[in-house]
Amino acid sequence: MDDRSLVQGLKKQEISAIEETIDKYTRLVSAVICNIACGNLTQQDVEEAVQDTFLSLWEHAESVEEDKLKAYLCQIAKNKARDALRKLGRNKTVSIEDMVTDDGIYVSDDIGQKTLSMAIDEALAEIGEPDKEILIRRYYYYQSSTVIGKILGLNSQTVRTKLARAKEKLRKILIERGITL
Repeated sequence: MDDRSLVQGLKKQEISAIEETIDKYTRLVSAVICNIACGNLTQQDVEEAVQDTFLSLWEHAESVEEDKLKAYLCQIAKNKARDALRKLGRNKTVSIEDMVTDDGIYVSDDIGQKTLSMAIDEALAEIGEPDKEILIRRYYYYQSSTVIGKILGLNSQTVRTKLARAKEKLRKILIERGITL
């Protein structure tokens, strides 16, 4: 079933639609949650956030636009990951058993990812506005250049140009710090 059909089925509260949506998007939702959590959630916490994401979709299916299912799920997943992190607190300890994912990947493997994230955050602070906001809206909130333009009062082509220049600035800053992408 394509996303339009899934959304139509979800709006009608068809069990087959939520089952197929779960089958189709569980990996994506899990990845979004893991990326936001940066290893600070146990595997059980991640699974709970995934379940909460699909439950929220089911409960609010009437709000989903037919061509926006994937984006809607990603936004819910981000919110559920943040909720789980807030609930657990920042100083939560993780046992050794919880450091291995189902894929056999150790959470410590994410240290490079965390270091990169910190470097990107610092580099974004140097870039300045509106470039910083454009990058964040595009790559964190997955907003289109048209939507970003409306929010910032720019036309979409200007947003695309600024985005390209901001990415280049970011790349140069990271290279100066010894980080290559």
